[in-house]
Amino acid sequence: MQLYPQDQVFWYLNNPVEITPLTNDISTEVLVVGGGMAGLTAAQAFAEKGCKVILIEKNYCGAGASGKSSGFITPDSELSLFELEHMFGAQIGNKIWKLIGSGVDVIADNIKKYDIDCDYQVQDTLVVANTARAFKNDIEKEYKKRQESGYPSTLYDRAQVRSVIGSDDYAGGISYGGTFGIQGYKYCFGMKQALQKQDVQIYEETPAIDIQEKKVITPQATITADTIIVCTDRFEPAAAILWNKIYHVQTFLMLSSPLSDDQVKQIFPAQPFMVWDTDMVYQYFRLTGDNRLMMGGSDVFYTYAKNESHNNERIAKKLMNYCRTKFPSVAVEFEYIWPGLIGISKDVFPVAGFDEKMPSVYYIAGACGLPFAAALALHCADRIINNNTEFDQQLSPYRAFTLGSGIQRILGTRLTFALSNFLAVGSL
Repeated sequence: MQLYPQDQVFWYLNNPVEITPLTNDISTEVLVVGGGMAGLTAAQAFAEKGCKVILIEKNYCGAGASGKSSGFITPDSELSLFELEHMFGAQIGNKIWKLIGSGVDVIADNIKKYDIDCDYQVQDTLVVANTARAFKNDIEKEYKKRQESGYPSTLYDRAQVRSVIGSDDYAGGISYGGTFGIQGYKYCFGMKQALQKQDVQIYEETPAIDIQEKKVITPQATITADTIIVCTDRFEPAAAILWNKIYHVQTFLMLSSPLSDDQVKQIFPAQPFMVWDTDMVYQYFRLTGDNRLMMGGSDVFYTYAKNESHNNERIAKKLMNYCRTKFPSVAVEFEYIWPGLIGISKDVFPVAGFDEKMPSVYYIAGACGLPFAAALALHCADRIINNNTEFDQQLSPYRAFTLGSGIQRILGTRLTFALSNFLAVGSL
């Protein structure tokens, strides 16, 4: 009889949450809606520029995608350097890559500055190819672009990659440094505490039930603000406003029992890496500070599901089989599995910009990866305070997509986004 891991977010276990909801009307210069990576970083950025900031969160800080995430802190999220340059040209693509890098830097700086206990693990990034074709079309292209742009990296062919990943089942890979892993929920919790000490007012269990020009309605109070930053991805009310711009993809994380040092050595012969492969719905894994193997992934059927799927034996079986196939000599026992919904746009590139009818409202959504979310929050403050319009065209919520709202009304949101993402990624 096969035992499946229990459906619990491991990060949330034994983590007491102190909740303060908003119960009275209030006003501020900047209101941030959402207590994930983007929202907390935006609150920090505006506060550091001297603004009075209030942050509200529907549940508690880190309760959404940021807190449930794998904690990969690397600029290479859904889009690699060569893919960004393919989309926007070499100059703009490289600038966007550097922008994402600023998100990596601010997360690292905050961990050190505020001494945040979030399982900070310095680990190089390793992208591995499942096939020879993927090695040629993805890995070698990325290596070439990194070389041209002056970003150090190491290329491994099929024989060489065995020295850094203990599997005979990969066709090659590329690695680079300057990256690390964290526990996303604990980082969000630590940033919440740090911001409160800087007089940022944070109210949890305070959902925004209506967003208007310079006004947000919550269940017990109304907040007026000069600027409103909405960082909620697919949660209401942003879902209603950006219904044809942002949907979500579902991924799953599994966490093993602690591995022995010998087991770790079999998987990572040289050093622990943050790893993902080249499948379109890719698998990814890394090691936590207590030697647990974290493994994530999904499949086509569940990736665009409307709601989170819990107790999913199909995905658990798929990921456990993946682990056994890649590392047949390592007996890994997985204890936990949980789902998460990640906001995504139709072209897999984030949305960041002003609402076309409410000039006080600015959106940050669809940032696949914690560093991109943090980077867009920094850019948001720079855009509003310093009028930096550099990426307005690329990030605009109202940019043209291959499949527009008319087709979406016919096909439905789920199918439209699945096709759009396939067309966007398939053309790279």
